Amino acid sequence: MAQADAAKQLETPADPLADDPFFRLSNDATWNACIGKQGSEENYLDGYIEAASVLVKTVIDNNMFEKRDTVVLAILYNARHAVELTLKFAVDRLVEVGVLSRPVPRNHDISAYQQLLSGADLGDEELRKHVRALEPFVQSLARIDEDGQELRYHVNRDEIQSLSTYSLANLEVIRDSLDALSEIISDLKYRILDFIDERGTVARTTRLSRQDLICIANLMPPFGRWKEKVFDEKKQIILSRYSLSSNEFSKAIDVIKNNREMKALLGKETGLLYLPDEMLLWVVRQWRKLHPIREGGASNIVAVNKATIQAIIENSENEVVSALRIYLTNEQLAELQAIYYFGRDKLFPERYEEYVESVRQQHKPNRGPAEQISRLIHKTNFLIALKQGLPRLGRPSLSAQLSGL
Repeated sequence: MAQADAAKQLETPADPLADDPFFRLSNDATWNACIGKQGSEENYLDGYIEAASVLVKTVIDNNMFEKRDTVVLAILYNARHAVELTLKFAVDRLVEVGVLSRPVPRNHDISAYQQLLSGADLGDEELRKHVRALEPFVQSLARIDEDGQELRYHVNRDEIQSLSTYSLANLEVIRDSLDALSEIISDLKYRILDFIDERGTVARTTRLSRQDLICIANLMPPFGRWKEKVFDEKKQIILSRYSLSSNEFSKAIDVIKNNREMKALLGKETGLLYLPDEMLLWVVRQWRKLHPIREGGASNIVAVNKATIQAIIENSENEVVSALRIYLTNEQLAELQAIYYFGRDKLFPERYEEYVESVRQQHKPNRGPAEQISRLIHKTNFLIALKQGLPRLGRPSLSAQLSGL
């Protein structure tokens, strides 16, 4: 009896979806789609607008005239639902970070969500632009289907025929509008995500996002010309464009003047923490010994024994590692790594000092400088990352010098 119980416990539990018409899986995983705990909110936003676009294009491209009257309802409903999900996504994310103080009631009234976004001080020029671009589509879809019922049911809650004041819709017009709507939804979604990411830095004001401040820095004349007439001219342009008061403009300038990346755009660079310019240039020259610029073609290839090639590579690497180990301090090595990651991952420079210190702390005691150096110099994108990272850290001129190496 005990053996039978033990055997029963070892049995594989039956798959509860084995006979499910929609959610059973086949032996071929090629068309397995991720849903639920393996999906994401963004899949909903993308999925409904993609479904609408694919459906209308399939019908038109294949001359499926007999499908016009039936699929148009599904196409428009998917478009409306995509708009609703996008608006709710935007509102929810902005409430989470404190840009909006309150959400609207959870219903299907897309006009209310649009009005909340349109009337709010979002603190970002690009975000406002995308919200404005979405408005005509919201107005159109809300006009024919105020509460999300008309496109789903033949008769609405009031027992009146849905879409009773309409008689025709053109699929080619809908297709072209869906193309525009798809782009707006994508732009708004990604700007929301980037905007929230930027808010984690101190480089913003109550009226202006980090991206706005970068744009303002690019509009302003260099610091050396701030006593000239051109400063006042540019100031007036900025006040008008961003609807700022003089006090709000001054706050923006204060942030710009204290930011590595922004003040460099105005001609004032910030030094690195531990690495002198010549030291960084020397490091790149050492790296070049292992990653020379490729010139010529097959005619330059010389037949060499593989073992010989490996020995040459290892000898060169040992020489470079030894040289860097001698001349780089632990702080300089940490900063070198930090610059690489800032360029590669496009990190914000506002916490650069903290990041350099965190990299230094991450150097494990059982891993000496030689291993850290070896890992760094093997990166083929090392130079590219440095050239991209240095302008963000306020050293565009040093980045330009690296271009010649």
